[in-house]
Amino acid sequence: MMKKAMTMALTATLATSAVTAPLAFAQDKAEPISNEVKEEVATNFIQLKGKLGKIEKRDNGALFTTIEQGENIFSLVIQEDTLVLDNTGKKADLKEGMSFTAFVNKNKPMLMIYPPQYNPEVVVIETSDMGTVEVGIFDENFVNKENTLKLNLSEESQITNLAGEKLTQEDIVGKEAIVFYGPATFSIPAQTSPYHVVVLETVEAEVVQPEEEVADFIEFTGVIGDINTRENGSQLLTNEDKENPFNLAIDEDTIVLDNTGKTVELKKGMKFTAYVDSSKPVILIYPPQYAPEVIIVETEEVGFVNVSTFDENFINKENTLKLNIAEDTVITNRAGEKLTQADVINKEAVVFYTISTRSIPAQTTPSKIVVLDSEEQSTTPPPIVEVEDIISEIIAHDHYEIAGIKMVPLRILAEELGYTVKSTGNGAILTKGNASYEITRGQKEYAHNRAIKQLEAAPALLEKNKTYVPQAFIYSLRGE
Repeated sequence: MMKKAMTMALTATLATSAVTAPLAFAQDKAEPISNEVKEEVATNFIQLKGKLGKIEKRDNGALFTTIEQGENIFSLVIQEDTLVLDNTGKKADLKEGMSFTAFVNKNKPMLMIYPPQYNPEVVVIETSDMGTVEVGIFDENFVNKENTLKLNLSEESQITNLAGEKLTQEDIVGKEAIVFYGPATFSIPAQTSPYHVVVLETVEAEVVQPEEEVADFIEFTGVIGDINTRENGSQLLTNEDKENPFNLAIDEDTIVLDNTGKTVELKKGMKFTAYVDSSKPVILIYPPQYAPEVIIVETEEVGFVNVSTFDENFINKENTLKLNIAEDTVITNRAGEKLTQADVINKEAVVFYTISTRSIPAQTTPSKIVVLDSEEQSTTPPPIVEVEDIISEIIAHDHYEIAGIKMVPLRILAEELGYTVKSTGNGAILTKGNASYEITRGQKEYAHNRAIKQLEAAPALLEKNKTYVPQAFIYSLRGE
C-alpha cells in the first residue's frame, strides 16, 4: 500500500535564552510536522561539536587534537590565526576536555586522510559564564532569516571579521555571522543586545583556493602481525607495531606481490607496503581498517616499486619516474592478461624496476607493469529496463514528501543499483567500483570520491533504522 505523503519542515530553532539557562549553543531540533514550508538557510560553514582530546603543539605553532565520538573520529588543526572564543565572545585558551563547537568553511580544500582533518575558522569554547551562541544570516533590520532573533546593536557591541578587524553594523547585513549574547526578550523574534558579532564572510574567504594535489594512493608500511581468515574467504591482517595500529582487509581482488613482482604468500613477520586508493572511503572504526589495492612484500632481492598514474610520455603523476618500456617488459592487468604499452597511459599501475637514472624524473626500464584500471566490459548489456522498473516500484510504495521534495529509502535502492552500503552510525558510505559516496543525516553536503556536493534536502531518519534521501540522489547513482 502506498504511503501517504507527508510534508515536513526541518528548521533550526533558537537556543534557550540565557535568561533561563547559563549557557546554550544553538542546535538543530526536529519540529512537529506542519504544512508550512520554511526556507532552509544556506550556510558556508560546517559545525563540528565535541570535547577536545590531547592537544599537541606542532613545530609550525599549530595545535593538533583528535576528537573521538563513538565511531566518529576527526582531528582539528588550530592555526595561530584561528579565532578561539568562549561562549561570551571573549578570547579563550584551549585545554583538553573542553566542550567546543568548531566552524569549518566547507569550500576549503581538505586532505584525503583518515581520520578526517579539519582546519576551522572559529572555535567556540563552552564555559560556565552566561552566554548564548547563535549562527545566522541577518537582514537590513538585523533579523535572522529564521525570524528567531533580532539584534539591537549598541556602541558596546563588538563587531569584527575572522581576522579580528573592526567592522560596522552595515557589514553584518546579508552576511553569515556568529552572535554572542546574554539576556533576550521572549518576543518573536527574540531581541538582544549582542556582546560580540563575528562576520564569517570575508574577501579572503571568497577567493577560490587552489586545489591540493592528492596522490592516487596512500602508502602504509609495517610488519604483518596476526592473519585471520574470515568466513567469506577474505583475510584480515594486523600491523605488528602497537604504536601504529591498523588492519588490512585482503580479498581475492587484492594484488599481493614481492618487490620484484613475483607472487608471494603472506606470512606473519613479513615487512610490507600497502597501497590504498585515496578515493576509497574508510570504515570509521578503531583501529582503522583499510582495503588496499596492492600489497608489496619486502625481500632481500633488489627491486623497487612505484604505484601511480602515467601519462602519454609514461611519466608518473608526481614527475618522479619515467618508464622506458622494452620488448621484454611484462605488462598485465589484475587478472594476469597481457596488455600493450598503450594500455598503461593515464591508468593507475604498479611498476617494478631495479636500476634508474639520477635525472628528474628518474628513468628506468621496468621489468613488470600491472595496470590496476579495468576496462573489461560485459558483452551482455545490463537489464536497465528491469532495474528501472524495480526502482520505480520501490519508490512508488515507499516515499515521503518533505517541503515538496520526494524522499526515498537509501539502502534498498542503492543496493538494487549494485552499491555496497555501510552504516557510519549517523549516515552511510556507498561504494561501487571506483565510485564512493558518503552521506550524513541532517547534512545536505555529501562526499563523492574527492568532491563535496550538495543534496536538495538533508538525509533524514524518517523510519526506525531507515534513512531517506532525495529521489534525485538515487537517479544520480544511476547515472542520470
